[in-house]
Amino acid sequence: MIPKRSPSPVPSSPMTHQLPPNHFLSLQPSFAQPTVAFPSGVPSTSSHESHGQAPNTASLASADFEVDVRTGFLPGAKNVERLTGKYEVWEEALDAAKGSQPGSGLIIGGQREQENLWRNGIQMMPVVDTADLLVSLPHLRRAHVVLTFLAHFYVHTTPASTPSPVTSSKEPIPIPACISVPFLSVSPLLGLPPVLTYADTVLWNFLPSNPSIAPSASVNPPSEIVTTFTGTRSEEQFYLISALTEIAGAEALRLMRQSLDELFLADEKALRRLTMYLKKLANQIDKISDITMTLMKEVDPEEFYHLIRPWFKGGDGEGPNSAGWNYLGLDDTTSTTSVAESSDTQGKKGKLFSGPSAGQSSLIHAIDIFLTVDHSPTEQEKLEALNAVEHPTQSKILVNSTPIKPSEKPAPPAHGHGHGPAPKGEATFVQRMLQYMPLPHRSFILHLSTHPTPLRPLVVHYAASHPALAAAYDGALESLRRFREKHMRIVSLFIVQQARRQPSERVRKMMGLEPLTGEEEAQVKEVDITEIRGTGGSALFKFLKRCRDNTTKAMVRPSQAGYELE
Repeated sequence: MIPKRSPSPVPSSPMTHQLPPNHFLSLQPSFAQPTVAFPSGVPSTSSHESHGQAPNTASLASADFEVDVRTGFLPGAKNVERLTGKYEVWEEALDAAKGSQPGSGLIIGGQREQENLWRNGIQMMPVVDTADLLVSLPHLRRAHVVLTFLAHFYVHTTPASTPSPVTSSKEPIPIPACISVPFLSVSPLLGLPPVLTYADTVLWNFLPSNPSIAPSASVNPPSEIVTTFTGTRSEEQFYLISALTEIAGAEALRLMRQSLDELFLADEKALRRLTMYLKKLANQIDKISDITMTLMKEVDPEEFYHLIRPWFKGGDGEGPNSAGWNYLGLDDTTSTTSVAESSDTQGKKGKLFSGPSAGQSSLIHAIDIFLTVDHSPTEQEKLEALNAVEHPTQSKILVNSTPIKPSEKPAPPAHGHGHGPAPKGEATFVQRMLQYMPLPHRSFILHLSTHPTPLRPLVVHYAASHPALAAAYDGALESLRRFREKHMRIVSLFIVQQARRQPSERVRKMMGLEPLTGEEEAQVKEVDITEIRGTGGSALFKFLKRCRDNTTKAMVRPSQAGYELE
């Protein structure tokens, strides 16, 4: 929980001066908006929303943002492994869903008696009050993890419904009140939507080598995953490797913070130090890339694609025409479940949220912003978005998927890297994923994006007189581009290639499917890679290629990229 703060004392002197209401000292800073739940101030991005008028004086390592100097975006203290007391009923339901060993838990589709019995048991569970969780932020996080896994287990073991003969559309999948009511209570306190996120699978789902002391990259790194869907080693390693990249990112964040200090000074010594920090940042990004590439040997691609990835799908998992999820227990049909909710679904039963994605990691967003990589929509994308608004039935674009209320006025873009609010139809995947980050991390990203001294303009200004600085800057971007190309190789192996093949007999058995005939096994599926969507809802190939190309464009002296997804 965020500690309550006492208001500043009123000066006792009668000789007080009234500041103009638009003076920067009169504007509300971040974390100062009072509510019933947080009388001393609720986490907010008000400094960002002040359109550049209210300076945010929090540091990049501030505890306000839940960014730890040792662990980065991972919690600096041990995650809760299991809830107790009246919340034990949730943990027991999760135990029953997972099973005692790989292959003994629930499977996608819900065609067996095992899934039917589990779902019947869920429907009989009581609605548990969440008030006792408010005393502990780690317990709130664990509650969100457990409830997200329960919701996804329930949804994905629900047998497929048939379209209504009247409307030719499917009904939203209902989530019982025993899950949705506490879910909708806990999620806003963490600034998250009621769906599985990267925070649930990675940030709040690991234990370090020695759980009795604080995690750290060098002596106590993440070594164990608490909760999975399948119990397979592949799933555990998929989450664990992501946690290891996050803790390696702590050093990158430290170098970025030191660099921003030098940007403020920008004298001769500061420029030399900045050059050194950028070289070190390039090396650290390469280390993050190397850790990420261990997925290639530690995670079975077939298991990931056919056995693990389907559990991640959110309410928008079937694309723009998804029926969504119906969170039973909402007070009325006008209720909003989260700031991440599309305005198209407000007041409707079916809510369209995206599943977990690497795009929900704050680390790469932060590196992008620091290096001033621009992910704003291109002119072509703006035209496509406008066409989607005017002709929605003819477009593959999900219109208005960005959570921007009609009454909101778009803020001016921050340094042009696409992390500020966008007009209707212009939102990028990068912007949308901000709403799936824990609120303090989202605030950190917005704070960083409004830094008064962005890096790239300074590097360009001194490129001729300080070529070593420009070379170090391009070197950091080259490392980031290498990271993105390695990510593309992983996507090619784990998603594109697997989409073209039938699952093997071993994996089919784990999926509860019948063996293939010889003819079916030899069949190669035709797959259009431009149509493959990530679990975060993006057009995967187009998104990855564009991010790589945007990284190249940011270079002072761009070089040609090599790898193409196929």
